[in-house]
Amino acid sequence: MTHNNESKMYKYKTAKREKYYDEVIRLHFEKGYGEDRISKILPIGHTTVGRWIANFVAENKHNPDFNAMRKKKQKSAPHEQHKTGQQESSLDDNDEVAKLKSEIEQLRKELDFERLKATAYNTMIDIAEKKFSISIRKKRGAKQ
Repeated sequence: MTHNNESKMYKYKTAKREKYYDEVIRLHFEKGYGEDRISKILPIGHTTVGRWIANFVAENKHNPDFNAMRKKKQKSAPHEQHKTGQQESSLDDNDEVAKLKSEIEQLRKELDFERLKATAYNTMIDIAEKKFSISIRKKRGAKQ
């Protein structure tokens, strides 16, 4: 039985991977951040970050656009080292603030959705209790 390379590519879709994978790849290849730095910015362990980057490289090693981007990054790396620490720190802070604001907005949307679900469930229980004349909710002080 033969396996092609595509069968070995990363196929698991977790909520964290769906949410942060693209940002991890962007921070690593566009900003040049390492695993530890990315894991401090995003709520992901550095081992996971390293695995995602390795999988991305393995999946894209034959992609001409990816290879061109890697060569460009390698050529521009010496110039990046001449930045002052203060400028880089300021950019990092701005990125982190923007990321946190984005995360807060996402969490607010999720909270609103969960509140809507809770209201719908309560309404459904109220209607069922009224229509079928049964009590569904647990009574206070009920003996078990």
